[in-house]
Amino acid sequence: MLPETRPSKVGKWTEPALRVLRERYLSRKDGEVTETPEEMCWRVAMSIAAGEARYGRTAAAVREIAEAFYDMMVDGEFLPNSPTLMNAGKGNGLQYSACYVLPVGDSMEEIFDSVKAAAIIHKCLAGDTLVLSDGLIRLRDMTPGAAVMTDDGPFYVSERHDNGEQPVFEVVTDRGYTVMATAEHRLLTVADDVSYRWRPIAELTEGSWLVMKPGGWLGGATKLPEFVYQGKQGRNATSFVARTHRLPREMTPELAELIGLYIGDGGTHRDGIRITVGAADQDVIDRIRSLSVALFERAITVCPDKNDNAFEVGILSVQIKEWLSALGVLKHLSREASIPAIVLRSTEEVASGFVRGLFTADGCVRKNGHITLTTSSQRLGEELQILLLALGIPTHRRADTSPSGYRSWQISICTKAGFRAFRQKIGFLSERKAARLAAVDETTLFVRGEKIPGQRSRLRAWYDGLAQPLRHIAKIRFDDLLNRVSQPRELTRQRIEAALAVGGPVPAFFAALASEDFFFVRVTGIREAGTQRVYDLTVPEKHAYLANGFVGHNSGGGTGFAFSRLRPKDDLVASTGGRASGPVSFLRVFNSATEAVKQGGTRRGANMGILKVDHPDILEFIECKLDGGITNFNISVAATNAFMDALERGEDYDLVNPHTGAVVRQLSAREVFSRIVSAAWRTGDPGMVFIDRINASPANPTPDIGQIEATNPCGEQPLLPNEACNLGSLNVSKFARRAENGEMTADWEEMERVVRLAVRFLDDVIEMNPYPLAVIDKTVKDNRRIGLGIMGWADLLFLLGIPYDSKDATDLADRVMSFVKETSHDQSAKLAEERRPFPNWEHSIYQDGRPMRNSTVTTIAPTGTISMIAGCSSGVEPIFALAFEHRVKQSDGERVLTFVNETFEAIAREQGWFSDALMQEIARRGTLHGIPGVPDAAQQVFKTSHEIGYEWHVRHQAAFQRSTDNGVSKTINLPNGASEADVASAYRLAWELGCLGITVFRDGCKGEQVLNVGVGAKKEKAAGAAPMTAMVIKPRPHSLKGTTYRMETPIGTAYITINETKEGDAFEVFAQVGKGGSDTMAVAEALGRLISLTLRLPSPLSAQRRLEEIISQLSRIGGGQPTGFGPSKILSLPDAIARTLAEHIGQMKPADAAGIGTPASGKKAIGDLCKECGQATFIYEEGCKKCLSCGFNEC
Repeated sequence: MLPETRPSKVGKWTEPALRVLRERYLSRKDGEVTETPEEMCWRVAMSIAAGEARYGRTAAAVREIAEAFYDMMVDGEFLPNSPTLMNAGKGNGLQYSACYVLPVGDSMEEIFDSVKAAAIIHKCLAGDTLVLSDGLIRLRDMTPGAAVMTDDGPFYVSERHDNGEQPVFEVVTDRGYTVMATAEHRLLTVADDVSYRWRPIAELTEGSWLVMKPGGWLGGATKLPEFVYQGKQGRNATSFVARTHRLPREMTPELAELIGLYIGDGGTHRDGIRITVGAADQDVIDRIRSLSVALFERAITVCPDKNDNAFEVGILSVQIKEWLSALGVLKHLSREASIPAIVLRSTEEVASGFVRGLFTADGCVRKNGHITLTTSSQRLGEELQILLLALGIPTHRRADTSPSGYRSWQISICTKAGFRAFRQKIGFLSERKAARLAAVDETTLFVRGEKIPGQRSRLRAWYDGLAQPLRHIAKIRFDDLLNRVSQPRELTRQRIEAALAVGGPVPAFFAALASEDFFFVRVTGIREAGTQRVYDLTVPEKHAYLANGFVGHNSGGGTGFAFSRLRPKDDLVASTGGRASGPVSFLRVFNSATEAVKQGGTRRGANMGILKVDHPDILEFIECKLDGGITNFNISVAATNAFMDALERGEDYDLVNPHTGAVVRQLSAREVFSRIVSAAWRTGDPGMVFIDRINASPANPTPDIGQIEATNPCGEQPLLPNEACNLGSLNVSKFARRAENGEMTADWEEMERVVRLAVRFLDDVIEMNPYPLAVIDKTVKDNRRIGLGIMGWADLLFLLGIPYDSKDATDLADRVMSFVKETSHDQSAKLAEERRPFPNWEHSIYQDGRPMRNSTVTTIAPTGTISMIAGCSSGVEPIFALAFEHRVKQSDGERVLTFVNETFEAIAREQGWFSDALMQEIARRGTLHGIPGVPDAAQQVFKTSHEIGYEWHVRHQAAFQRSTDNGVSKTINLPNGASEADVASAYRLAWELGCLGITVFRDGCKGEQVLNVGVGAKKEKAAGAAPMTAMVIKPRPHSLKGTTYRMETPIGTAYITINETKEGDAFEVFAQVGKGGSDTMAVAEALGRLISLTLRLPSPLSAQRRLEEIISQLSRIGGGQPTGFGPSKILSLPDAIARTLAEHIGQMKPADAAGIGTPASGKKAIGDLCKECGQATFIYEEGCKKCLSCGFNEC
């Protein structure tokens, strides 16, 4: 084990970097951050450097390498991809890779094997599983934003996912605890070396030790739902009227006690409820009496039971009975009893009250002092066991069957800590039982103790290291543990506590074990439990939570799928005689099945679907996202050389059935390309992947083993089936130095040192990564792909004074990446000499040359939040904004923080034109262009992404691609006003310049997709509809004319279209704002649809009058970030729509509206609203969406 003392060097972290680190990367305990950024870097460095020991490095040498890894991370010169930073060294079992490619074969078995593999990467639990979150909540009922209890305290849930129907397995333990989950779901176990390790259920065996966590009750709700009693109507005026009673509005411990007594020994009567109480427990009858009066103001009835030794206590009220029924309390049969949800979801005090009532009814204190409850309901027993564990009371549950066949379940408290918790928190209502509980001498309980598994070898190692005099004492104390051969004993918590109390020779690890509050159970069986609907939670930072008391977690990563092998739609399936449904139908299946795709918090969009351009279903695939139904996939067309050649010549090309290899028909290459361009212009999908070029390039270093068919979700990493990404990035801005002549230049020597160290780091990651599937583990280690890329490119250009949109910039890109490739390949070859080449080297394109350790070495991947941590610009992108504002709500009002690109600020200060006022103006405008006092040269250098023509974006991608083994992640940004011809030109230029693929992003494209396609389809349908009566929604005419208004809003520029009938009446409204596909755009679309529906519904009000009412409702709705001043102030998007409608009908003069359209603040929105922090800084960059303020991303 490496020493834990980290090096003394500390990093320089910006405020955005610290915010991102705290929210997403730094370790936590009990919800609080417990490590510094430096400690995170040391955790990662130690964990990854440990791989060096596998190649014979001494502990001192490993330490030295770990320190070198640490230095380059703390200095911000290199960072690995986010999963490595998040998970390395935490022991949470989550992988360090960013994403995968899974194969999709043509048979049903192969197709659903891929779905299964995706589920393995994204594990899940049965919906009935109980998790601690505001009480005990069913997993299916969890909501994003709620806190959930983990073994390290509460953490917040960012998402809950419904993963559909999947086969599940039930794990049964010696203490009776059970959990149902998919075979791949991992539980925390005790390994043979006594460390805690995650193991999938499929790998558990009889005898495996599992870790459970007692206690930790979290929150809970006490408010009861409203109840309206509908009394039975009498037949005449003199009929009896049922009396009503006061009903509680809050769930209290007292009400819970009464419910517990009823669940334990109660029944339902025609006129109310009844509870059976033993004749010896008159005080319990008195307690029920006082509870009924206090809760309902209702007296009880007491009647002797048929059994002379008991009484039947009644609370007779139909109203109370129906109220209890509405609350889910009533039971029909004892064997069907369960704990009501209102108890499970309530507070710890309420849960304790329920248990008090239940144990008073059905529990006892046995002669030996043990507390036990017996029930005829299996479900009640299971739920009670989990409830008690959440209260800090571990139990043993066993089933008993009488000779007559009657089954019952016995729950017994099985630990001293649990006994103490029961006596302190719960107790009995019966004085008789309470007296027996008080009389128990707890020192006589659980003498054999609570086992702590696997400690005998540790104890033996400690014993062997003792001096002889101490050995004698230790042998007397621990002889049965050290030397017993037959039926060896396990160490127990009681033995540890006793040894610590006495003193003398005691192992140092005893103190740590005594402080742990885990409870250990042993697997006694694993059985198939059929198919159930399963769910998953995303718990950022922790990636684990308590499920039925077990410590469990999920892991995930973005996944690429190639659908090109699937037979086309309507193709004959010989084995069944049916017709194939085609790849797009299965893409929709995968879209639904991978709704839970998560990578420790990645969101939807983390999948890539690819189809070859010569597949017969290519046209359906190209347009499959136009209807908005596929939300979890990016899609790309795999364009062949034959297609691109046919496109150039304007010819047709062949469509080939992948199942038979036969040519089935031809299509015009230009028509297909036009359809690709049109769909991409509308939705941003599909991109294009030049698949033959990829397979002929270093991106496929082992063509004899397999052909590349798919990439990762962002498109820069081509992978064979079952391969994974292993990525990291250099911050090239860190290597800028001022030469003796005063000019800025690059420090190539320092860059070489860091490149070589980074290659070693990434190769070690392959060794230490806990892969989710054995086949992925083997494939990754056979090829040992790594992807070293760069970030901070825009900052480097700033420092060197080179405009992004210049030949000097692309020439420098060529030079920098050529240097990185040459150095990294040389280092990989040196590692091959030290550690052997990658196993598939003899089958690779390098087999006749110098052996390589890694089949690929360079990739330019999205840097997302790691560039924020490093304090540099993202990847090879131009800067998105030179400055932006972050608004923070405080108790004394709102504080506006202006964040400025550090490199830009430093240069501005150095050149003498910096001022706070200038920075605020830039934050409002988003650009330097046209600001007085800024030098012309600076305006040329400091351009933002949207000021740079798309052709320069493509040229940069091509320049970096020439020296990159894999692909280059690059966003080709287009303005909203870009034409389809611009998209086509970008695609053609990427092909001509040698790129491996391309994706464009036109501002607002996804929003227009809904407007132009989703509504258009309805237009055609409505046009052919038969005439309708006046009392139905007015059908939409075939065509309408209207006006589009441009309006500045707090969340960006809105385009509001109002279409009118021939009579001049407003008929429909469309609103578009910000980037398409965002929640902001969804809200804008919803507002437009609701307004349109209001205008089209039958109404006695005129269209003008309805618009006036709409304006009245939407006007002055306030938001968090108003824009403009005085009469021109816009409070929110609804307010902006109201202003536009008012202008349209003449309520507001156009001159006034013009003032609104150009607010006095002049503020330019940076991006969409972030769903986590609410700031308008959610941007699309490097093929991925991320927030500049909080670091939230959908990469």
